[in-house]
Amino acid sequence: MRPIQEFDEIGYWSEIKLEIVRDYAAAYSTILTKKNLPHVYVDAFAGAGQHISKGSGAFVPGSPLNALNVQPPFREYHFIDLNVTRVESLQRIAGCQNDVHVYEGDCNEILIQTIFPTLHFESYRRALCYWTRMDWT
Repeated sequence: MRPIQEFDEIGYWSEIKLEIVRDYAAAYSTILTKKNLPHVYVDAFAGAGQHISKGSGAFVPGSPLNALNVQPPFREYHFIDLNVTRVESLQRIAGCQNDVHVYEGDCNEILIQTIFPTLHFESYRRALCYWTRMDWT
């Protein structure tokens, strides 16, 4: 079994998927901001926040980094990953932002026990929950 590296190499299709998610997040945030609805971004398999392109060898912003750059911004960000090295990278990317929460652990537990209970329908808080892993190919 090979060790988990901080940055994964991703293929062309994963780069396209990241662009689609980025554009969707921007549209989602724009619409909810215009409706004055508080909204949060949740990434259940956040990774290190960026990847390395197999094609060019260059760094590619991952979904967490893309989400942090969306305008208008989300009210909160929740990034989850199992790997401590990737969590540390996410914490470096987030810096001292009070609206960014980084969790190390199983997303199935963290989502159910920590994040979803804060998103009650009655409070009108909405979330864009990204729950997929990159295919790394």
